[in-house]
Amino acid sequence: MASQMKLTYFDGKGRAEVTRLLFKLAGKDFIDCRLTNEEWEAFKPSTPKEQLPVLEVDGKMLCESNAIARYVARELNLYGSGNWEAAVADMIVDSCAEIFEQGVPLYFAKTEEEKAEAMKKLTPFLESTEKLVAQLRKGKFILGGEASLADTSLFSVFEIIQRLKKDFQVDLYPVISQVVKNYAEIPAIANWVMAKPSNK
Repeated sequence: MASQMKLTYFDGKGRAEVTRLLFKLAGKDFIDCRLTNEEWEAFKPSTPKEQLPVLEVDGKMLCESNAIARYVARELNLYGSGNWEAAVADMIVDSCAEIFEQGVPLYFAKTEEEKAEAMKKLTPFLESTEKLVAQLRKGKFILGGEASLADTSLFSVFEIIQRLKKDFQVDLYPVISQVVKNYAEIPAIANWVMAKPSNK
């Protein structure tokens, strides 16, 4: 196991929240570094691609949010049991990445019409992920009785959509909705969500 890891991002959820949730799920301490815009300008040249988030581990630095999440999940034994379950988790992570990218216009939408148009484009990705989760889910969570990277990715992206679109009907996706509900009820996750209400 690596020494204490340092995750650096802005003071918001965005592309770092999956990794933060993984640390909380595993009960593993980490340094949660949140930069202001001014601090970021000074820090930017030291990063691999001049992008956030980055994860510092034993004097080395990782970039790319999904690479970071996968690394942390492996380190914390939250990637399933064996190569097949890891691949199942990867399918969910990649599907959530598609949802995240398609959901970006929701963040910038200024009118209800723009939000409606963004949701129209996002819906096929939500529907295909619902179908995938229905096929893969083995129990309370996607890989069975314990939460993993797969459930963490689903929870995070659906939480972001719900925050951006207040009338988002998660019940339209009942399988995902149940997984997200189960995940939200994990004490460590519930405590984290409650403690960080200002997360954007």
